[in-house]
Amino acid sequence: MLQRIPDRVDPWRLAEQGETLEGRLKLDSLPRLAPLLANANGEAAFVLTFGKDERRRLLIMLNVDADLTLECQRCLSDMVLKIESKTCLTPVRGLLEAEQLPEALDPLMIEEGEYLDIAQLIEDELMLGIPSSPRHEEQHCNRQEGVQEHDLPETEPKEENPFAILASLRTDRNDN
Repeated sequence: MLQRIPDRVDPWRLAEQGETLEGRLKLDSLPRLAPLLANANGEAAFVLTFGKDERRRLLIMLNVDADLTLECQRCLSDMVLKIESKTCLTPVRGLLEAEQLPEALDPLMIEEGEYLDIAQLIEDELMLGIPSSPRHEEQHCNRQEGVQEHDLPETEPKEENPFAILASLRTDRNDN
């Protein structure tokens, strides 16, 4: 196992050596993830294990653990989302090669000889773990007591039908 984790690594060389990299990344150092967080303090712990399968395909086993502070979209207060991701990645050169992989393997677009950016890989994995509308579980949500979602006002006020007055004129005429 390497002592200092480089920013970019050669995954093919590390797979040949059967290396494992362990480390931590500060959440505020991840430029695409940090703006999505209500609080970017904290770290993401990761373990990358490089190897090959029986078909000599490069495998990258990635484990990422982090507590992300997001804004609940129901009550607008902070919530902590625990990310515990375990993924098995295989570098591919294109979509055709990606489609031929077994379902247990996730494709990673990278050409042979290219270096792997570890921070970008970790950031991608964390972003995939964030739901499109993060919310507390309903029993833990901090919205106002007694207010239920069905009690909230509609987003658009109902407009009166501009022809309603004509309908009343028509019924008046029919009465005569």
